[in-house]
Amino acid sequence: MSHKWPVESALDLATALLGEAPLADFHPSGLIALVRRFSEIEFDVPNLPDVDGYLLQYGKVGWFSEPTFVLSLARQLELVGPAGEHDAYIQVQFELRLPLVDDLKAVGSYSEWWFPGDEKLFDVWLESIGRAPIMGILADKVPRELEIWQDQV
Repeated sequence: MSHKWPVESALDLATALLGEAPLADFHPSGLIALVRRFSEIEFDVPNLPDVDGYLLQYGKVGWFSEPTFVLSLARQLELVGPAGEHDAYIQVQFELRLPLVDDLKAVGSYSEWWFPGDEKLFDVWLESIGRAPIMGILADKVPRELEIWQDQV
């Protein structure tokens, strides 16, 4: 029998994975590897197709002191209230932050969701991200940081 972790522990578990990660994980392919490892952790969510999914998003952002391009993979998990009803979602963000250089300014922004009921298997979806044109553009870039954080939506 597998152990399912409380959803509230997701950020701590993700942060622990980052602490174990080699420096290579601070690049786009490493980000995908971290998310793949995080996906192996089972959380105590209802047995429904849209309660444990992933969001890929990237683009320039304006809320940092320096112009920044962000590549983020987030895992969204449903929080359930005491009576078993939907309470909220948490999103654990694995976010690479890079200087906004000229070729990244031209990229634009993008977002894409994946849920277990989708036609693609999760590993196939992650592999397609690794082959996406944005990954080629980011391959020779040096990120400022890799941040893992959580938001409630």
